[in-house]
Amino acid sequence: MDVSIIEKIRIRWGSDFIKADSDSLSFYGRDWTTAFPPNPLAVVFPDSTETLSEFLAFCLEHSVAVVPSGGRTGLAGGAVAARGELVVSLERMNRLGEVDEFGQTLWVQAGAVTATVRERCEEKSLTWPVAFSADGSSQIGGNISTNAGGVHVIRYGSTREWVMGLTVVLMGGEVLTLGGGLVKNNTGPDLKHLFIGSEGILGIVTEATLKLAPVVESREVYFFVLKDLKSATDLFQQTRRYFPDELLAFELMDDRSVSLVSEQTPMTPPCAGEGEYYALVEIEARE
Repeated sequence: MDVSIIEKIRIRWGSDFIKADSDSLSFYGRDWTTAFPPNPLAVVFPDSTETLSEFLAFCLEHSVAVVPSGGRTGLAGGAVAARGELVVSLERMNRLGEVDEFGQTLWVQAGAVTATVRERCEEKSLTWPVAFSADGSSQIGGNISTNAGGVHVIRYGSTREWVMGLTVVLMGGEVLTLGGGLVKNNTGPDLKHLFIGSEGILGIVTEATLKLAPVVESREVYFFVLKDLKSATDLFQQTRRYFPDELLAFELMDDRSVSLVSEQTPMTPPCAGEGEYYALVEIEARE
């Protein structure tokens, strides 16, 4: 690819808009996978839907491939720019609106960090209930683009269930506004679901209206040692039967997985070697 495209971008949007140094290329060109070495041409940093719209139209005009980039916490290589693409980082698009307590919604830009969104909501005793181990670095746009499930998927479902509306920019620069803040909105096909989970192949999510839920005030966590897989499935069935509304999480792990974690980290497993499987169960405490 003609490297002069970098200069054209600098001239049009300014030097602060694009980075092409080796550290930036390595940092923004990969996610948490290591199987695919990064090889991006450069990294750009739009700060609004309008700027991204202009930039993608420019890329289409010049036949430049792009890779959307959020927190890059995925483990499937979806955010790796391995073939000389331009990385589009959304980290500067991190603005949050005010929590709508009446409608229980929140408007955010796609680069907002998941933990920051949750902190804003909890000021009003509400939460965006899709929780991840990578909350401190994952971004809302990435959560939406991968339809992330998280640790509380049993209780709340995946990200798809908690998105009311989207703003999306297509590759040609067209901007789509899909859905909104209404709970009952049956006007035509709900096109936002085409983009939730599409990982950027149809367009780049830039803004979202999120659906919120009440904060869980108190919870109980249990760790079970299980002799076999049937014991694990029986435990899950019984837990869901007796706590149909309170069950928040049920994380199953085998002894080999626990041992591998202990070999790679300074953590000591609580019951390593005592069972074939282990279950971490989280339940909302009853009053």
